Amino acid sequence: MKHDSLIPILRLMEIQGLGSTRIRSLIAKFGEPESVFKVSITDLCRVERINLKLAQNIKSYTPTSFPENQLEMGSKLSVKIISLWDQDYPTLLKKIYDPPILLFIKGEICEKDFDSISIIGTRTPTTYGKRYAHLLSTELAKSGLTIISGFAKGIDTIAHVAALSAGGRTIAVLGNGLDIVYPAENRKILPMFRENGVILTEFPFGTNPDAGNFPQRNRIISGLSHGTIVVEAGNRSGALLTAIYAVDQNRDVFAVPGRLTDKKSVGCLRLIRHGAIPVENTSQIVEVIKSRLMHPPKPVQTEIKLDLSKEEMKLYQILTDDPKYVDDIVEQVDFDSPKVLTLLLTMELKGVVRQLSGKQFVRA
Repeated sequence: MKHDSLIPILRLMEIQGLGSTRIRSLIAKFGEPESVFKVSITDLCRVERINLKLAQNIKSYTPTSFPENQLEMGSKLSVKIISLWDQDYPTLLKKIYDPPILLFIKGEICEKDFDSISIIGTRTPTTYGKRYAHLLSTELAKSGLTIISGFAKGIDTIAHVAALSAGGRTIAVLGNGLDIVYPAENRKILPMFRENGVILTEFPFGTNPDAGNFPQRNRIISGLSHGTIVVEAGNRSGALLTAIYAVDQNRDVFAVPGRLTDKKSVGCLRLIRHGAIPVENTSQIVEVIKSRLMHPPKPVQTEIKLDLSKEEMKLYQILTDDPKYVDDIVEQVDFDSPKVLTLLLTMELKGVVRQLSGKQFVRA
Protein backbone atom coordinates (compact mmCIF):
# COMPACT_ATOMS: atom_id res chain seq x y z
CA MET A 1 0.00 0.00 0.00
CA LYS A 2 1.25 3.48 -0.85
CA HIS A 3 2.28 5.78 1.95
CA ASP A 4 -0.68 8.09 1.25
CA SER A 5 -3.04 5.23 2.07
CA LEU A 6 -1.11 4.12 5.15
CA ILE A 7 -1.25 7.55 6.78
CA PRO A 8 -5.03 7.59 7.43
CA ILE A 9 -4.84 4.01 8.79
CA LEU A 10 -2.07 5.05 11.16
CA ARG A 11 -4.21 8.02 12.19
CA LEU A 12 -7.13 5.72 12.94
CA MET A 13 -4.81 3.56 15.06
CA GLU A 14 -4.08 6.62 17.20
CA ILE A 15 -7.72 7.06 18.21
CA GLN A 16 -8.26 5.51 21.62
CA GLY A 17 -10.93 2.82 21.77
CA LEU A 18 -11.12 1.96 18.08
CA GLY A 19 -8.97 -1.14 17.71
CA SER A 20 -8.49 -3.28 14.62
CA THR A 21 -12.03 -4.74 14.52
CA ARG A 22 -13.74 -1.34 14.51
CA ILE A 23 -11.24 0.09 12.02
CA ARG A 24 -11.98 -2.79 9.65
CA SER A 25 -15.72 -2.13 10.01
CA LEU A 26 -15.28 1.59 9.31
CA ILE A 27 -13.18 1.02 6.20
CA ALA A 28 -15.58 -1.69 4.97
CA LYS A 29 -18.46 0.78 5.35
CA PHE A 30 -16.87 3.89 3.84
CA GLY A 31 -14.49 2.34 1.30
CA GLU A 32 -11.30 4.28 1.96
CA PRO A 33 -9.46 5.00 5.24
CA GLU A 34 -9.48 8.74 4.50
CA SER A 35 -13.26 8.73 4.06
CA VAL A 36 -13.76 7.77 7.71
CA PHE A 37 -12.68 11.26 8.76
CA LYS A 38 -14.99 12.98 6.26
CA VAL A 39 -18.39 11.48 7.08
CA SER A 40 -20.78 12.81 9.70
CA ILE A 41 -21.14 11.67 13.29
CA THR A 42 -24.55 10.28 12.39
CA ASP A 43 -23.06 8.12 9.62
CA LEU A 44 -20.25 6.96 11.91
CA CYS A 45 -22.77 5.87 14.54
CA ARG A 46 -24.50 3.67 11.97
CA VAL A 47 -21.41 1.42 11.91
CA GLU A 48 -21.56 -1.57 14.23
CA ARG A 49 -19.85 -0.99 17.61
CA ILE A 50 -19.26 2.73 16.92
CA ASN A 51 -21.01 4.68 19.65
CA LEU A 52 -21.40 8.44 20.00
CA LYS A 53 -18.23 8.85 22.06
CA LEU A 54 -16.08 7.00 19.50
CA ALA A 55 -17.68 8.96 16.66
CA GLN A 56 -16.86 12.19 18.45
CA ASN A 57 -13.27 11.02 19.02
CA ILE A 58 -12.91 10.42 15.29
CA LYS A 59 -14.36 13.80 14.33
CA SER A 60 -12.25 15.68 16.89
CA TYR A 61 -9.01 13.92 15.94
CA THR A 62 -6.17 16.36 15.38
CA PRO A 63 -3.42 15.09 13.03
CA THR A 64 -0.05 14.49 14.62
CA SER A 65 3.36 13.58 13.25
CA PHE A 66 2.89 9.93 14.33
CA PRO A 67 2.07 8.50 10.85
CA GLU A 68 4.95 10.30 9.13
CA ASN A 69 7.35 9.29 11.91
CA GLN A 70 6.34 5.64 11.51
CA LEU A 71 6.91 5.73 7.77
CA GLU A 72 10.24 7.48 8.21
CA MET A 73 11.36 4.91 10.78
CA GLY A 74 10.28 2.11 8.46
CA SER A 75 12.39 3.54 5.66
CA LYS A 76 15.36 3.99 7.98
CA LEU A 77 15.24 0.42 9.28
CA SER A 78 14.30 -1.20 5.94
CA VAL A 79 10.96 -2.30 7.38
CA LYS A 80 8.03 -2.76 5.04
CA ILE A 81 4.60 -1.71 6.30
CA ILE A 82 1.63 -3.47 4.69
CA SER A 83 -2.08 -3.29 5.36
CA LEU A 84 -4.80 -5.91 5.50
CA TRP A 85 -5.95 -4.76 2.05
CA ASP A 86 -2.59 -5.33 0.33
CA GLN A 87 -2.11 -8.30 -2.02
CA ASP A 88 1.05 -9.43 -0.23
CA TYR A 89 -0.65 -9.66 3.16
CA PRO A 90 -0.23 -13.30 4.40
CA THR A 91 -3.24 -15.32 3.21
CA LEU A 92 -3.53 -17.54 6.28
CA LEU A 93 -3.44 -14.58 8.64
CA LYS A 94 -6.11 -12.75 6.67
CA LYS A 95 -8.52 -15.62 7.39
CA ILE A 96 -8.53 -15.30 11.19
CA TYR A 97 -11.28 -13.54 13.12
CA ASP A 98 -9.19 -10.53 14.12
CA PRO A 99 -6.32 -10.01 11.65
CA PRO A 100 -3.98 -7.09 12.30
CA ILE A 101 -4.74 -3.93 10.33
CA LEU A 102 -1.04 -3.31 9.69
CA LEU A 103 2.05 -5.50 9.70
CA PHE A 104 5.57 -4.13 10.12
CA ILE A 105 7.89 -6.60 8.37
CA LYS A 106 11.67 -6.90 8.39
CA GLY A 107 12.68 -9.28 5.62
CA GLU A 108 10.69 -10.72 2.73
CA ILE A 109 7.74 -13.06 3.14
CA CYS A 110 7.76 -15.40 0.14
CA GLU A 111 5.35 -17.92 -1.33
CA LYS A 112 6.95 -20.89 0.43
CA ASP A 113 6.11 -19.27 3.79
CA PHE A 114 2.48 -20.21 3.17
CA ASP A 115 3.57 -23.74 4.11
CA SER A 116 4.21 -23.02 7.77
CA ILE A 117 3.85 -24.40 11.26
CA SER A 118 4.47 -22.81 14.64
CA ILE A 119 6.61 -24.25 17.44
CA ILE A 120 6.17 -22.68 20.86
CA GLY A 121 6.67 -23.43 24.52
CA THR A 122 8.07 -22.39 27.86
CA ARG A 123 10.83 -19.83 28.32
CA THR A 124 12.59 -22.21 30.73
CA PRO A 125 12.64 -25.62 29.02
CA THR A 126 14.10 -28.82 30.39
CA THR A 127 16.82 -30.71 28.52
CA TYR A 128 14.04 -32.89 27.10
CA GLY A 129 12.17 -29.83 25.83
CA LYS A 130 15.28 -28.29 24.30
CA ARG A 131 16.07 -31.52 22.51
CA TYR A 132 12.65 -31.97 20.98
CA ALA A 133 12.23 -28.31 20.04
CA HIS A 134 15.52 -28.52 18.15
CA LEU A 135 14.67 -31.88 16.58
CA LEU A 136 11.17 -30.91 15.44
CA SER A 137 12.23 -27.53 14.07
CA THR A 138 15.22 -29.00 12.24
CA GLU A 139 13.30 -31.83 10.58
CA LEU A 140 10.23 -29.76 9.70
CA ALA A 141 12.41 -27.00 8.25
CA LYS A 142 14.27 -29.57 6.15
CA SER A 143 10.93 -30.87 4.90
CA GLY A 144 10.17 -27.40 3.50
CA LEU A 145 7.99 -25.89 6.22
CA THR A 146 8.59 -22.37 7.51
CA ILE A 147 8.86 -22.33 11.31
CA ILE A 148 6.84 -19.64 13.11
CA SER A 149 7.53 -18.67 16.71
CA GLY A 150 7.55 -15.73 19.10
CA PHE A 151 11.26 -14.86 19.50
CA ALA A 152 11.00 -15.39 23.27
CA LYS A 153 13.61 -17.10 25.42
CA GLY A 154 13.61 -20.88 25.56
CA ILE A 155 11.62 -22.96 23.10
CA ASP A 156 10.90 -20.06 20.71
CA THR A 157 14.56 -19.15 20.27
CA ILE A 158 15.60 -22.79 19.89
CA ALA A 159 12.97 -23.26 17.16
CA HIS A 160 14.13 -20.19 15.21
CA VAL A 161 17.83 -21.03 15.43
CA ALA A 162 17.34 -24.72 14.58
CA ALA A 163 15.29 -23.88 11.47
CA LEU A 164 17.85 -21.39 10.19
CA SER A 165 20.78 -23.69 11.01
CA ALA A 166 19.08 -26.41 8.97
CA GLY A 167 18.89 -24.11 5.95
CA GLY A 168 15.15 -23.54 6.38
CA ARG A 169 13.04 -20.44 6.87
CA THR A 170 11.58 -18.91 10.01
CA ILE A 171 9.28 -16.04 10.97
CA ALA A 172 9.53 -14.36 14.37
CA VAL A 173 6.44 -12.54 15.66
CA LEU A 174 7.20 -9.83 18.22
CA GLY A 175 5.14 -8.25 20.97
CA ASN A 176 6.86 -4.88 20.53
CA GLY A 177 8.00 -2.45 17.84
CA LEU A 178 10.73 -3.55 15.44
CA ASP A 179 13.05 -0.81 16.69
CA ILE A 180 13.34 -2.69 20.00
CA VAL A 181 15.10 -6.05 20.45
CA TYR A 182 13.44 -8.15 23.13
CA PRO A 183 14.77 -10.19 24.77
CA ALA A 184 18.02 -8.25 24.50
CA GLU A 185 20.17 -11.40 24.43
CA ASN A 186 18.56 -12.40 21.14
CA ARG A 187 20.34 -9.55 19.42
CA LYS A 188 23.15 -12.03 18.78
CA ILE A 189 20.95 -14.25 16.59
CA LEU A 190 19.63 -11.41 14.41
CA PRO A 191 22.39 -11.90 11.78
CA MET A 192 21.01 -15.40 11.18
CA PHE A 193 17.72 -13.86 9.98
CA ARG A 194 19.30 -11.93 7.08
CA GLU A 195 19.09 -14.76 4.56
CA ASN A 196 16.04 -16.85 5.43
CA GLY A 197 14.38 -15.11 8.36
CA VAL A 198 11.53 -12.63 8.73
CA ILE A 199 10.68 -10.57 11.80
CA LEU A 200 7.26 -8.97 12.02
CA THR A 201 4.86 -7.31 14.40
CA GLU A 202 1.57 -5.42 14.40
CA PHE A 203 2.90 -2.94 16.95
CA PRO A 204 4.18 0.44 15.73
CA PHE A 205 7.76 1.56 16.25
CA GLY A 206 8.36 2.69 19.82
CA THR A 207 6.02 0.09 21.36
CA ASN A 208 7.65 -1.49 24.42
CA PRO A 209 7.36 -5.23 25.15
CA ASP A 210 4.60 -4.78 27.74
CA ALA A 211 3.02 -7.91 29.18
CA GLY A 212 -0.37 -7.17 27.64
CA ASN A 213 1.07 -7.24 24.11
CA PHE A 214 2.02 -10.91 24.13
CA PRO A 215 -1.45 -12.48 24.26
CA GLN A 216 -2.31 -10.24 21.32
CA ARG A 217 0.84 -11.34 19.51
CA ASN A 218 0.00 -15.01 20.07
CA ARG A 219 -3.02 -14.95 17.73
CA ILE A 220 -0.64 -13.93 14.92
CA ILE A 221 1.72 -16.84 15.61
CA SER A 222 -1.12 -19.34 15.30
CA GLY A 223 -2.79 -17.36 12.52
CA LEU A 224 0.27 -17.57 10.27
CA SER A 225 0.43 -21.37 10.70
CA HIS A 226 -1.40 -24.46 9.52
CA GLY A 227 -0.79 -25.96 12.94
CA THR A 228 0.76 -25.15 16.31
CA ILE A 229 3.14 -27.46 18.18
CA VAL A 230 3.48 -26.95 21.93
CA VAL A 231 6.74 -28.52 23.13
CA GLU A 232 6.65 -27.77 26.85
CA ALA A 233 4.23 -25.56 28.80
CA GLY A 234 3.42 -25.05 32.45
CA ASN A 235 -0.09 -24.79 33.79
CA ARG A 236 -0.40 -21.06 33.04
CA SER A 237 1.96 -20.77 30.09
CA GLY A 238 1.25 -18.26 27.32
CA ALA A 239 1.79 -21.13 24.90
CA LEU A 240 -1.57 -22.52 25.98
CA LEU A 241 -3.25 -19.29 24.91
CA THR A 242 -1.66 -19.63 21.47
CA ALA A 243 -3.07 -23.17 21.27
CA ILE A 244 -6.53 -21.83 22.15
CA TYR A 245 -6.21 -19.23 19.39
CA ALA A 246 -5.23 -22.02 16.99
CA VAL A 247 -8.40 -23.95 17.87
CA ASP A 248 -10.53 -20.82 17.38
CA GLN A 249 -8.85 -20.30 14.00
CA ASN A 250 -9.63 -23.88 12.97
CA ARG A 251 -5.97 -24.88 12.92
CA ASP A 252 -4.42 -28.10 14.22
CA VAL A 253 -2.83 -28.26 17.66
CA PHE A 254 -0.03 -30.71 18.47
CA ALA A 255 1.52 -31.32 21.88
CA VAL A 256 4.73 -33.11 22.82
CA PRO A 257 3.91 -35.64 25.57
CA GLY A 258 5.97 -35.34 28.74
CA ARG A 259 6.40 -37.08 32.03
CA LEU A 260 3.42 -36.96 34.40
CA THR A 261 5.65 -35.69 37.20
CA ASP A 262 7.22 -32.86 35.19
CA LYS A 263 5.72 -29.40 35.81
CA LYS A 264 6.83 -28.29 32.34
CA SER A 265 4.60 -30.99 30.82
CA VAL A 266 1.39 -30.09 32.65
CA GLY A 267 0.17 -27.82 29.86
CA CYS A 268 0.92 -30.30 27.07
CA LEU A 269 -0.77 -33.16 28.89
CA ARG A 270 -3.84 -30.97 29.44
CA LEU A 271 -3.93 -30.09 25.75
CA ILE A 272 -3.77 -33.79 24.85
CA ARG A 273 -6.65 -34.55 27.23
CA HIS A 274 -8.70 -31.90 25.42
CA GLY A 275 -8.01 -33.21 21.93
CA ALA A 276 -4.56 -31.98 20.87
CA ILE A 277 -2.63 -34.45 18.70
CA PRO A 278 0.24 -36.10 20.63
CA VAL A 279 3.48 -35.66 18.71
CA GLU A 280 5.14 -38.95 17.79
CA ASN A 281 7.35 -37.81 14.93
CA THR A 282 7.57 -35.12 12.28
CA SER A 283 6.18 -37.35 9.53
CA GLN A 284 2.95 -37.58 11.48
CA ILE A 285 2.74 -33.78 11.73
CA VAL A 286 3.29 -33.33 8.00
CA GLU A 287 0.71 -36.04 7.25
CA VAL A 288 -1.95 -34.14 9.22
CA ILE A 289 -1.44 -30.79 7.46
CA LYS A 290 -0.17 -31.82 4.01
CA SER A 291 -3.55 -31.47 2.27
CA ARG A 292 -3.39 -27.71 2.93
CA LEU A 293 0.19 -27.19 1.78
CA MET A 294 1.05 -25.52 -1.52
CA HIS A 295 4.14 -27.64 -2.14
CA PRO A 296 4.53 -31.37 -1.41
CA PRO A 297 6.91 -31.84 1.52
CA LYS A 298 10.28 -33.45 1.14
CA PRO A 299 10.78 -36.76 2.98
CA VAL A 300 11.48 -36.19 6.66
CA GLN A 301 14.32 -38.15 8.20
CA THR A 302 13.15 -39.53 11.55
CA GLU A 303 15.79 -42.16 12.20
CA ILE A 304 19.57 -41.97 12.06
CA LYS A 305 21.63 -45.10 11.52
CA LEU A 306 24.14 -45.27 14.35
CA ASP A 307 27.70 -46.09 13.35
CA LEU A 308 28.95 -47.09 16.80
CA SER A 309 31.42 -49.62 18.10
CA LYS A 310 30.28 -52.19 20.70
CA GLU A 311 31.84 -50.10 23.48
CA GLU A 312 30.19 -46.90 22.21
CA MET A 313 26.83 -48.66 21.88
CA LYS A 314 27.12 -49.80 25.49
CA LEU A 315 27.49 -46.19 26.60
CA TYR A 316 24.72 -45.04 24.26
CA GLN A 317 22.27 -47.51 25.81
CA ILE A 318 23.04 -46.11 29.26
CA LEU A 319 22.36 -42.50 28.20
CA THR A 320 18.83 -41.08 28.09
CA ASP A 321 17.12 -37.71 27.60
CA ASP A 322 17.99 -36.88 31.21
CA PRO A 323 21.55 -35.63 31.83
CA LYS A 324 23.94 -38.10 33.43
CA TYR A 325 27.19 -37.15 35.12
CA VAL A 326 30.26 -38.88 33.77
CA ASP A 327 30.96 -40.43 37.19
CA ASP A 328 27.51 -42.05 37.17
CA ILE A 329 28.17 -43.43 33.69
CA VAL A 330 31.54 -44.87 34.78
CA GLU A 331 29.82 -46.73 37.63
CA GLN A 332 27.59 -48.57 35.14
CA VAL A 333 30.35 -49.87 32.84
CA ASP A 334 33.60 -51.74 33.20
CA PHE A 335 35.69 -48.93 31.64
CA ASP A 336 37.79 -46.46 33.57
CA SER A 337 37.01 -42.74 33.57
CA PRO A 338 39.57 -41.68 30.89
CA LYS A 339 38.27 -44.30 28.46
CA VAL A 340 34.64 -43.32 29.06
CA LEU A 341 35.47 -39.67 28.38
CA THR A 342 37.36 -40.63 25.21
CA LEU A 343 34.41 -42.71 23.98
CA LEU A 344 31.94 -39.96 24.80
CA LEU A 345 34.02 -37.41 22.92
CA THR A 346 34.10 -39.68 19.86
CA MET A 347 30.34 -40.17 20.11
CA GLU A 348 29.85 -36.41 20.41
CA LEU A 349 31.81 -35.92 17.17
CA LYS A 350 29.52 -38.51 15.54
CA GLY A 351 26.53 -36.46 16.63
CA VAL A 352 24.87 -39.06 18.85
CA VAL A 353 25.81 -37.56 22.23
CA ARG A 354 25.67 -34.01 23.60
CA GLN A 355 27.80 -32.73 26.46
CA LEU A 356 26.18 -30.30 28.88
CA SER A 357 27.75 -28.21 31.61
CA GLY A 358 29.37 -30.00 34.54
CA LYS A 359 30.44 -33.07 32.55
CA GLN A 360 26.85 -34.18 31.99
CA PHE A 361 25.84 -36.14 28.88
CA VAL A 362 22.59 -36.88 27.05
CA ARG A 363 21.59 -38.59 23.84
CA ALA A 364 21.59 -36.22 20.86
